[in-house]
Amino acid sequence: MGGKSRLVTVSPFDILIDTKEQKPWTFRGIPGNTGQGTILVKTHWLGLGTGNGDYSIKGFIDSDGTPRISIERKGLSDLYSTILSRRENFVRELEQLNEMEYSAIIVEAHFDQVMTYVPKYWKEQELTVDQQLGKQRSVMGSIYAWQYRYRNVHWWFIPRKYCSIVCYRLMFRFYEESMK
Repeated sequence: MGGKSRLVTVSPFDILIDTKEQKPWTFRGIPGNTGQGTILVKTHWLGLGTGNGDYSIKGFIDSDGTPRISIERKGLSDLYSTILSRRENFVRELEQLNEMEYSAIIVEAHFDQVMTYVPKYWKEQELTVDQQLGKQRSVMGSIYAWQYRYRNVHWWFIPRKYCSIVCYRLMFRFYEESMK
C-alpha cells in the first residue's frame, strides 16, 4: 500500500534533562516549521545541579557547569508548594537563573488556573475562604514581584500538552541566535 511518508527532521541539538526531574516532557511529535514535518529530538539525562533548571542544551554548559540556557518545569501543585513552603530555595534558584543568557519557568497551567488553584491539602486543613484567598494572593504577588525583580527569567503559563513544544521552540531560538 502506498501510504504517504511522514517527513522527519533531526533537531540540530540534543536536550539535557536533569536527573532530578520527576515528570519529564517527552519531546515526541514536536511539529516542525513548514516543510519540516516532525522534529526528532534526542534527549540525555544529566545532573544539571541545584538551581540550574530542568532542561538545557547539550554543549551549552559553561566550564563551571552552569548552563547558558535553562528551562525550569513547574506543575501547578509544585508551584504552590514551592512558593509557600520552599520559598528561600526557589529565590536562590531564581537568582541563578537570572544570571544565565536565557532562562524560563514553564508552568503547566493556564494563568487563570494559577490564580484560582486550591490544593487538596487546604481542604484537609479546613482553611477558610479568606485564608485560601490570602495564600492565592501571596502566590500571585510573588510571581508578579519576581517577574519584575528577575527580568531575565521568563514565565510561561501553558497546558502540559504544549510545554515540550514551547520548551523546544525557546531552545531552538536560543540555539539559532548562538550560532550566528
